Amino acid sequence: MYNISRENVVFERKDENTLYFNSPFPSGDKYVDKVKALLYRGHGKEGIVFVHGLGNRNFDYLKYYPENLIHYNYTTIMPVLPYHFERMPKDKKIDFLSGTAVDIEKRFYQSVTDILSCVDYLQNIGIEKIHIMGFSFGGMIGVISKALDNRLDKAIFIVSGGNFMYITWKSVATKVLRVRYEDKGSCSIERCHRLHENFDEQAEKFNTLDDLNSLPNCFRYDPSLFAKMINPDKVLMINAAFDPFIPRNSSKDLWTKIGKPKKYILPAGHLTSHLWFKKFILKKSVEFLKHNKLDY
Repeated sequence: MYNISRENVVFERKDENTLYFNSPFPSGDKYVDKVKALLYRGHGKEGIVFVHGLGNRNFDYLKYYPENLIHYNYTTIMPVLPYHFERMPKDKKIDFLSGTAVDIEKRFYQSVTDILSCVDYLQNIGIEKIHIMGFSFGGMIGVISKALDNRLDKAIFIVSGGNFMYITWKSVATKVLRVRYEDKGSCSIERCHRLHENFDEQAEKFNTLDDLNSLPNCFRYDPSLFAKMINPDKVLMINAAFDPFIPRNSSKDLWTKIGKPKKYILPAGHLTSHLWFKKFILKKSVEFLKHNKLDY
């Protein structure tokens, strides 16, 4: 699961700004399991792991954040998540949400352990305080990573959410997923609702990774399950008021379960939140990182 050993992870520098390392949670596909990460070196002692969102059209424009965080002296590492870009299988078309909940569960395990390997790297090069920043789906990975690793200090989750009942059946982004579920009979909206009737209760009872063994597969990668393990004073959330990808119930569920951290709501959609408000997002993120709770 998420606690697989990372002792044998080896980082290699291709050039000044590009790293490669072997994923500690291998899928068995050599292309998926070779992780590429971009490194942006600042001059300070604080660093950030930046996690991009789902899909193959968001990596380049999200470089805006690590490229500009350098100016505030943050060293930022931005890994490519499995089943994205260079990390796609060569012989078959598989995306992150392909297959069953069991398949997706394993991809979350791989993604989170890749992120924690990036935390290891920043620590090993002398970064003394490490934060995490995730956009959309990257925020979901970020929530689980933050919950499981106390080396991560502050967290910024942008247009992200939790509770996969809302994401699976209400999001524009998961239309293909729910059609596949219904075609194969592996899930339906009625079955999902019944399964999630006790989700809040299970999230309240959840305390250790061992508890995952008794939970349904789709609960094991739900950021809302892990949310209570995070100090809300260490979190900034930035959501979009007109987001067709992250339903309002989803973002509210995550915000509530974290403990109602500081939040901004942008008058924008999912993608336009970055296009129209990237300078605002960057400014508020830096303010949050630089100030203590008493000053903020």
